[in-house]
Amino acid sequence: MRRFLFILVSLMCAWQAVAARKVVWVIDAGHGGHDIGCEFGYVYEKDICLAVAKEVGRLVKKDLSDVRVEFTRERDRFLSLQQRCDIANQRGAELFISIHVNSAPNPQARGTESFFATNTPTKGRQAGKSELLALLLQKYYLNNGREVSRGVKKRELYVCEHTNMTSVLTEVGFITNTADRTYINSKEGQAELARSIVQSLKEWKSLTTSGMVPQRTLRDLRFAYWSPVSKVAEVVNPQAATGKAEPADSQLMADAKAQAEADAKAKEEAEAKAVAEAQAAEAEKAAKAGITVDSTLIAATPTDNASEEVKPHFAIQLMNTAKPIHDGDPRLKGFKGVRFIAAGERFKGIYSYSESYLDIKNELVEVRETFPEAFIVAFRGNQQITTAEALNALNPKQ
Repeated sequence: MRRFLFILVSLMCAWQAVAARKVVWVIDAGHGGHDIGCEFGYVYEKDICLAVAKEVGRLVKKDLSDVRVEFTRERDRFLSLQQRCDIANQRGAELFISIHVNSAPNPQARGTESFFATNTPTKGRQAGKSELLALLLQKYYLNNGREVSRGVKKRELYVCEHTNMTSVLTEVGFITNTADRTYINSKEGQAELARSIVQSLKEWKSLTTSGMVPQRTLRDLRFAYWSPVSKVAEVVNPQAATGKAEPADSQLMADAKAQAEADAKAKEEAEAKAVAEAQAAEAEKAAKAGITVDSTLIAATPTDNASEEVKPHFAIQLMNTAKPIHDGDPRLKGFKGVRFIAAGERFKGIYSYSESYLDIKNELVEVRETFPEAFIVAFRGNQQITTAEALNALNPKQ
């Protein structure tokens, strides 16, 4: 009997140890209870969200033994937005995904879209991972047969803003569009959506194992899936008894164009703001050092490798070493592609590359999780220049 009890206790301890090592993913089915979300006749957003969320959870439990799934709701009940955030934050979740259904006055509007937040203190370290997941969701929706992707968007949505982990809100289709509604309200459509979501979660998990976001992969995904994509050549009018086809969804294309222009303008404004802030910081630094700097006169020292025609770029300096080290060295802590440049008798370890100061500034937030002393450096060609010189070249004062 004692032997049996010993074995039983040992097994329980082992199970608890395994459970403790599992990461937590929170799956949020939007709306619920008296909050039905959007509706069309007797088709309710809250029901579709719950069906897809439960199937996502089932597949994750089946395929990923090192992940513990937590639901914000598993039945038709109401939860406030803050309650949903609290569940994820209190569980110490690694990931939060909120599933929703879209609607629009225009019945031709259709497709999927995914959102992530960036502009809150808790999101600084998670923004890149959230964007990565949003892009992967759009990738797998398209790969698995969805015809229209409305792309990825940055929005300060409550559940994305107030959760302390990777968080995304995804809209799986339009309840007001006949084709989308038929699909998302069917068991087959819901199962396919769940498979797409789980495929994106698996790839996200694989890509972020090191704790970092692979920047080249992120850039490739942005190029392919950030903007709206439509595989629809024609949209058939469901009211037409003759079966005559109407033109493709011009409203979707107009919306897509307007959104792309708005996103580009927002990024341009954010970039200009970041550059201006960095210029001010450089000037303040110089002032504290007792140096008078006229930023309108800043220019790189001309060299063969750094002509004025070459656009400056930014990078991140991780370390300063006695000699170059290679990928796989434990001192790199899993970082790959670090290049070393001579600096006197020592070598600077330089990571990443971008012509956008804002992008490299955002990346630095995550890099500092591993290398707290990392900082931004600038180059023109192969010649290192000051960040002040680079910023002035990108945004010269008139």
